[in-house]
Amino acid sequence: MIWIQFVQEAPSIEVYQVERNGYVEIWARNPHIYPVTIELSAELENLSSDKSIPMTDVLKPKSNRKLVRLDPISPRDAWNFDTRFATYKGDVFAIHQDNFAYQFPYRRGSSHYVSQAFFREFSHSASAAYSVDFTMPVGTHVYAARDGVVIDVEQRYDEGGDSDEFFDKANYVTILHLDGTMADYSHLQYNGVRVSIGDEVRVGQFLGFSGSTGFVTGPHLHFSVKKTVLGGKYETLPIKFATSNGPITPQEGKSYTAY
Repeated sequence: MIWIQFVQEAPSIEVYQVERNGYVEIWARNPHIYPVTIELSAELENLSSDKSIPMTDVLKPKSNRKLVRLDPISPRDAWNFDTRFATYKGDVFAIHQDNFAYQFPYRRGSSHYVSQAFFREFSHSASAAYSVDFTMPVGTHVYAARDGVVIDVEQRYDEGGDSDEFFDKANYVTILHLDGTMADYSHLQYNGVRVSIGDEVRVGQFLGFSGSTGFVTGPHLHFSVKKTVLGGKYETLPIKFATSNGPITPQEGKSYTAY
């Protein structure tokens, strides 16, 4: 079942001004290990901008750079400005590599049953439509389906169920990919994560143990690839998995052997 909250908390960044000789610049600093999207608007008095405002831009991880330059229209007169901004975790301009074939997120040579695939009314709909549930016993080893960087983990929860109280109580690992998309591995075991935020992981690397935490009807691994969209939400993306017969789209009710 789905566990993801598709409205995120806004990541904290620093937006500040630098006054130069006769003009002012607006800069932003992103201290995080993931990209941050910023939507910037401003009320300008006797100022012109070198970029169209309002604007949407993406700050790379651990970056500090100028967003916009403001020049007085009439240098002899007073000028003023008021900025507002919103931030979102991730890159709204990320383009998924649709031809990429993900490795199944379990041990090579083992097989697991797809209990729920894409576009299922039960819990894989709307923003979560492109998600896959693999049935597996608690404690099954979970592996990275693609290279990336660990940007979020949770492993403190020890219970699950199919009532609303469990929606935000899933353990998980989130990995950022090179193309700016992110993968969620969810419902992991209590204290079952074996990677840390900031770790660079390779496809096939051990991430932790599957479980039955959060909003679930039974033990399984929920896997999805997502990107950030404006407004601070996520949308899942269509994906394929590598098999001995080539890339496939997972089908509900079938079992697949990790290749």
